[in-house]
Amino acid sequence: MPRLFVAIDLPDAAKDQILNLREDDLPPGRWTCRAGLHLTVQFIGETTEPQARRYKQALQQVAVPAFALQIGGVGQFPVDSRPRVIWAGVDNTPELRALHDATGRALQDSGHRLERRRFHPHITLMRFKKPLRRGLASRWLQRHLDFYIEPFSVREFALYESQLRSGGAVYTKRGVYALASS
Repeated sequence: MPRLFVAIDLPDAAKDQILNLREDDLPPGRWTCRAGLHLTVQFIGETTEPQARRYKQALQQVAVPAFALQIGGVGQFPVDSRPRVIWAGVDNTPELRALHDATGRALQDSGHRLERRRFHPHITLMRFKKPLRRGLASRWLQRHLDFYIEPFSVREFALYESQLRSGGAVYTKRGVYALASS
């Protein structure tokens, strides 16, 4: 069964800056590989192939203008507990929320049940198999609080399939959708 999500790919320059955040002073975990650096807009999950075709077609109806995206700051999930994920933040602008909402409506209209979690845009940098002891990532997080990437233009989004493998996920684009010229 395909495991799908809707995402924005990042430009190479942004990926280079994110990869520069890798340091050895964090506890062992899995850093996200270059090919895995993206901003998830909607998580779909496992679907049947007929559902995947419906979602791919439904996303063609999304009509949102191109916009600028801003990445900055770092954090962890869960926020107030023992982290399992380290991330780079993304400004939750009205334009990004419009894309999130429009893709959500298109998916919902084609039969997908949307997640109930609040949209918290981020780029996953690192995952830990087990939650870290409280405070173990604090120095790294403090050192990179001011992380910032110049805004870049988002002109398209994609429907991705992820195949989970022992060495990490492998991502394949199943559809690419242009945003309207602004």
